[in-house]
Amino acid sequence: MTIKTWTRDEINHLLTSSNRAVERGIVRLNTLQTRDERQAQTTLHHNSVGFASYAARSGTYYANWVDRGNRLTGKHLSKARKICLKHSRQLVAVANGTL
Repeated sequence: MTIKTWTRDEINHLLTSSNRAVERGIVRLNTLQTRDERQAQTTLHHNSVGFASYAARSGTYYANWVDRGNRLTGKHLSKARKICLKHSRQLVAVANGTL
């Protein structure tokens, strides 16, 4: 049995074509933030995981919104998609079990 290895192009295509993938991606990126970063809604540690500083506040907000059972729509979905695409290297690593 072979295990699927995801590429960045495949993850980017999924993020571009699936709203649910964007929601799952934004939640997963939020879980990669350290606890203090999630609480402060910013980037405090330059460890190359989680949100970049420009996306930390909105990314945390969107992840919490989705975690409460809501869906992202409109401009919020569009912004979350851009954040996920910018961070898709991390999402590839998550999908492949290396992060």
